[in-house]
Amino acid sequence: MSKQIQSIERGLFILDSIIFNNSPITATEIAKQLGVHKSTISHLSSTLIEQGYLAREPGSWRLKAGPKVYRIARTVPLTGEELGLLEPFIDDLADATRETAHIAELRGRHVMFLSNRYPDRTLRVHTETGSLEAAHATAVGKALLAGLTDDEITSLYENTGLGRFTENTVTRLPDLLKELENVRNVGFAKDLGEMTPGIGCLAVPVRDRIGLIVAAVGISGPEERMFQSGAAHEKAVIKCAAAMEKKIAR
Repeated sequence: MSKQIQSIERGLFILDSIIFNNSPITATEIAKQLGVHKSTISHLSSTLIEQGYLAREPGSWRLKAGPKVYRIARTVPLTGEELGLLEPFIDDLADATRETAHIAELRGRHVMFLSNRYPDRTLRVHTETGSLEAAHATAVGKALLAGLTDDEITSLYENTGLGRFTENTVTRLPDLLKELENVRNVGFAKDLGEMTPGIGCLAVPVRDRIGLIVAAVGISGPEERMFQSGAAHEKAVIKCAAAMEKKIAR
């Protein structure tokens, strides 16, 4: 095996060890796992840090996934198997809330609805599986955008702006950034007739085992009905997202 290939294999081992570990890890711990000298790991990890694939915990030598790992991971959609594992949870969510339930992914400035379940009632929201909607004007979209940094969001919209769909649509980037900061704080996003007049939505991000937002789960219904139940709907969607995260973390 050439020295170059060996270095690549060791670099990949370092990334695997850090990404799939439940907490930051030191170069010494990785060296013990790999059976090499600490200096070898330190040299390779320094290169990975310089390139943005790793980062150090503040005030510590412990290593964690860097920003470039998260950027790459955001481009990887849920697999068919993962989606199949999550679909029973939106069945339960639609039954519990008696509103339309969705799973969605971020696709650039849009969200794609991967799967939908409908309540057994006449007046309900219908969303086509595979359809795209503007992320900034939907609850699932805002739940997903909240996983990006402000710089990434600014870059996403700097050449296009925020399109208006109703009189309630957020069309100024500073207002969107402020709303996304609130989503990060409270743990859920709302759409108050911002995509379609009279339709309200609630959504919560779904994270993988390393904390990356990989999808959003939400419910949609007539606006006056969606928010009549106080916090009950919010709690139901938050509970659903937590169950999904537990399922895909196994």
